[in-house]
Amino acid sequence: MKKLIVLFSMMFFIMGNTFAQKGIQAAGVHLTYGTEIESFGIGVKYQYNITDNIRLEPSMNYFFENNGVDMFDINANAHYLFPMASNIRVYPLAGLTFARWDFGKVVTRLGVNVGGGAEMDITDNLMLNFELKYQVVSDLDQAVFNVGIAYMF
Repeated sequence: MKKLIVLFSMMFFIMGNTFAQKGIQAAGVHLTYGTEIESFGIGVKYQYNITDNIRLEPSMNYFFENNGVDMFDINANAHYLFPMASNIRVYPLAGLTFARWDFGKVVTRLGVNVGGGAEMDITDNLMLNFELKYQVVSDLDQAVFNVGIAYMF
């Protein structure tokens, strides 16, 4: 557990240093669904473009209790943005996840995220997005679907 805390602390420290660079930023909320927990949830995210095409995104999701089980995860993902039109982008993603499942007994796992998404600017400051990622987390693997909105600044 100590190694996990140190790993996440280092990751967010590195990302925190990157935030000082100029770039597009966004903060948003999303609805989420996890296939293993079979439950909907809510999430928050922060995005920072290091370059025009590379973006870092820490996020957190909470999945509502279903059949006595609930979970939350903390993610650190990187996106590579491909512009499809002036207001539409698609991206693959890769990153890390820390998942905490509560079955009456708490189980925590570190895993990997892989997936992709698409986003569309609906105004100069608002974008809609859809994302699908697969969380490879030991015996708790699941697909996660997100639909959300973010404010760009």
